Amino acid sequence: MKTILRVAFFVVLGGLCWMPLAAQDSAMSAKPKAAKPKAQMAMPMPKPAPEMTKMIKMMAGSWTVTEKHDPNPMMPNGGTGKGTAVLTPGPGNMSLMEKYHTSGAMGSSFNGFGTFWWDPKAQVYRGVWCDNMSPNGCDDSGTTKWDGDKLVGMMESEMDGKKMTTRFTYSDFKPDSFVMTMEMGPDASKMQKAMTITYTKAGMAEKKM
Repeated sequence: MKTILRVAFFVVLGGLCWMPLAAQDSAMSAKPKAAKPKAQMAMPMPKPAPEMTKMIKMMAGSWTVTEKHDPNPMMPNGGTGKGTAVLTPGPGNMSLMEKYHTSGAMGSSFNGFGTFWWDPKAQVYRGVWCDNMSPNGCDDSGTTKWDGDKLVGMMESEMDGKKMTTRFTYSDFKPDSFVMTMEMGPDASKMQKAMTITYTKAGMAEKKM
């Protein structure tokens, strides 16, 4: 009988000892799990403006170019030239880049490179143009915007110490060609045509011959 009582005592004692431990384990398991740190939100990529998409659609591609120079301050006797132009979308279609090369008109090769983009605040295209005939190497190409179905740009520069205003007009847009006309003068009211460049899709000019 004593043995039975002793066993029962130890069973009850053991139960009393395990109860706090079990309660502690239960409390620990009930604690909310630490929240995992949220992944850092990725910065949203900017999207090209509709105006930039339009310019790329109208002008991107590989082109054969023919130049007709009217008598102007840079070429008093006028002349002609021919070459190539490659216009490609910039990173993310946020700009348009042009690589231009011609020969013949000025007696030597002309090489130029430009980048154009849309300025949403000013609502105009802006650009920078670099070539092997610019004393500065590169120049601000002014501002450009659509005027109906024509793309018109204005740029101010200096020639022989005098102010010179230049107007570029891109027109006659077709799937396989477009035309750029350049006018120059001391101001916008005294412009004279200086050059006409016809862009023809590479390969098309050969097919027409």
